[in-house]
Amino acid sequence: MNNIDFIKSLYAAFLSGGIDKILAAADPHIEWKSNTDPGLLPWGGERKGIEQVTAFFSELALNVEIESFTPREYLSGPGFVVVTGHTTGRMRRSGVRFDDDWCHVFKIVGGKVTTVHEFVDTHALVQAFIGGNVHAIGLPSSAMETITPRSH
Repeated sequence: MNNIDFIKSLYAAFLSGGIDKILAAADPHIEWKSNTDPGLLPWGGERKGIEQVTAFFSELALNVEIESFTPREYLSGPGFVVVTGHTTGRMRRSGVRFDDDWCHVFKIVGGKVTTVHEFVDTHALVQAFIGGNVHAIGLPSSAMETITPRSH
């Protein structure tokens, strides 16, 4: 299986709830990095190892109802795959819908994913998460109550 087909199989697993398949395809020391600030979105920031990546998926499921998740373009080279895509959904705590264009960068060594860099539309996601225009209302204190700070 080539690297693009490998990553496509992981997206298929994600869409069917097969998080265990994704974790099995990850290097035990995987680095998972998101451009989202963990102080604003609980699933954001940087994670290392299977246990922390498992927590990423748990926090994502706890906070986000995904309506559509569409990988659009796959680019690859030696040991990496870059995927652009689009997600629509709703934040569970606010009920606000979002549209998110994203890019995922995967590094693959020995048939295992060693690094994932996730780049998302943080503005759209934060506004949906807090339930309003972050520029007009600022962050309500309630937005910070359930967030555990982590470093980027």
